[in-house]
Amino acid sequence: MSDEEIQQFAERMGFELRNPRNWTYTTPEIYLSDLHDENVIKSVNGNVFVIDCDIRINTPELKLGGIRHLTTDIEFVSE
Repeated sequence: MSDEEIQQFAERMGFELRNPRNWTYTTPEIYLSDLHDENVIKSVNGNVFVIDCDIRINTPELKLGGIRHLTTDIEFVSE
């Protein structure tokens, strides 16, 4: 797929291109980078395959509009 086709595909899934230099797309909850023409292929049947993409939880620390917060806190609930 071309970078333009990848952008259209990502936008249809609700992602926004945030950094074209490293092909970073985000939603408020998910961060994807390295989503370029060498890492995204389309089969003859139209199925899209993504390989070697960096997937992260989009946290405010990434400064890309993330709303998720990571924690190591555990809550035990007894029955």
